[in-house]
Amino acid sequence: MLFGASGYTGRLVAEALARAKARPVLVGRSHQNLAALGVSLGKGLDIAVADVAHPATLLEVLRPHDVLVSTVGPFARFGRPVVEAAIIRRCTYLDSTGEPPFIRSVIEELGPVAETAGVTLLPAAAFDYTAGALAAEIALRPVGDAASRVDIGYFFLGGRRGALSRGTVASLGGFAFTAQPTFRKGELVAGRLGDRVATFEVGSTRRPALSVGGAEHYWLPRRHPSLRDVNVFVGAESREATARLAGRLVAAGSVIPGVPSLVRLVSRRPRSVAGPSAEQREHSGAEVQAVVYDGSGTPCRMVVLRGANPYSFSGALLAWEAMRLAASGDTPAGAQSPLDVFGLEELRDAAAEAGLPVAEET
Repeated sequence: MLFGASGYTGRLVAEALARAKARPVLVGRSHQNLAALGVSLGKGLDIAVADVAHPATLLEVLRPHDVLVSTVGPFARFGRPVVEAAIIRRCTYLDSTGEPPFIRSVIEELGPVAETAGVTLLPAAAFDYTAGALAAEIALRPVGDAASRVDIGYFFLGGRRGALSRGTVASLGGFAFTAQPTFRKGELVAGRLGDRVATFEVGSTRRPALSVGGAEHYWLPRRHPSLRDVNVFVGAESREATARLAGRLVAAGSVIPGVPSLVRLVSRRPRSVAGPSAEQREHSGAEVQAVVYDGSGTPCRMVVLRGANPYSFSGALLAWEAMRLAASGDTPAGAQSPLDVFGLEELRDAAAEAGLPVAEET
């Protein structure tokens, strides 16, 4: 069951499923858009109309043991009823979210409910933040209990024109000024977008990056109890001084009455282009770095994933995850990471197949 199938990311997932000879049920608000997508895929796929504004419609289309893929961003506005419906109907759930507050609500609030119900939830199962967790896990394994800190950086490679989809922009506007989970000094605390700035060597260039509350703050300390700090950064297209100024402006804007609401309103405005075209995706890519530090602060291992455009990767990975889950009836209940469900080696192979292989290990 692919919910949000006619949206930008949903369409990429549908196309990847079609290439793999799968037959997803296309779910969304518009019968017309879903039917047109089904025709374009040449599959004669089943469609189902459902709307998060009317949660009963979700319950009507779901059945126990369905695998439900949700791409209905911004998830802060549309995502929670989908997760709740999956739990009620006992469906395995995964999504494409990159929104830290939504990830927190799924893991902390809905995860225990899902565990009691015997339901598996995989939030943030796409590029954000599965790629970073994978790179970090590969880097952390050989270090073992000597690992005290891991820094993860996400970087876009290629031209910036049309780099972000309309949904991504709306999602950013929704969480830019909200508190975000951050794992520091051995515990989860409330951080802010850009409250830390780091620089990474990307190719021959030093790139600044702003901190963000990725799902790795939850997933990695569970798997590696020796970790005291997990830092997740998103690359900025600016100089380091400009990136630091941007972080301070976000911090200031979060406490000025009306600013967060205004940004959310502006980010929702329709744009002419839903996201990067196939040609733009073909000529752009991504790099994800994970650097592990020991207790003295000395870097001891680095892993770099490099390859496909983030949207192309997300579509392919979500399709693989959905098919893999549909073929397996034995997954751990509650909110889980893809690493927990699929294991390191299988996920590493799937990521490489989706276009983001390991490029460097040092």
